[in-house]
Amino acid sequence: MRFQFDQLSGSQRYHLITQTITPRPIAWIMTKNENDSFNLAPFSYFAPVSSDPALLMVSIGNKSAEVSKDTKFNLQREKECVLHIPSGDVMNAVNESAATLSYGESELPRTGLSLTDFTKTLPRIAQAKVALHCKLFDIHALGNSSFNAIYLEIIDLYLDDDIVTQMDNHLVIDNKKLNPLSRLGGNDYALLGETVTIKRPN
Repeated sequence: MRFQFDQLSGSQRYHLITQTITPRPIAWIMTKNENDSFNLAPFSYFAPVSSDPALLMVSIGNKSAEVSKDTKFNLQREKECVLHIPSGDVMNAVNESAATLSYGESELPRTGLSLTDFTKTLPRIAQAKVALHCKLFDIHALGNSSFNAIYLEIIDLYLDDDIVTQMDNHLVIDNKKLNPLSRLGGNDYALLGETVTIKRPN
């Protein structure tokens, strides 16, 4: 089968993209609402794009034609977030945090998660093994869509001691202990499963 994307609706394109570009890592982003509660939401249009500066890109759309998603609105106002890499053991909490709520209503009570101190203004999720304090670097509109490519610069990185070992002159993160959760199409998620190590050629 072949699909000409210029003949498809945005929804049809979305379903094909999310079922073929898999697995996708999840950016589990916490921002501060105007009422000082915390918004928490997962995004899988997400990738690292640069090491110097240390940049990540998250593509975020709108709730509706006129209303930004809460994460986008908060990032534009507060200029910072805490981005977590979720593990398989918080899968249900990630899914719960995807609920569409009224602005200012925090997802955290639905998840059963706890918070711990991290930055001067934002906590991190205590159950997350990886947390990155990021500041807003840039935002690009994407054509005529509601989506924006949001570039985030990493300021500070937390790693759970249990997933890190020192090897020679660098740190090694144990992917099996991290067991990162990833997104597939529809309602499907994926866990790490089997890994294969192949030495890069000279």
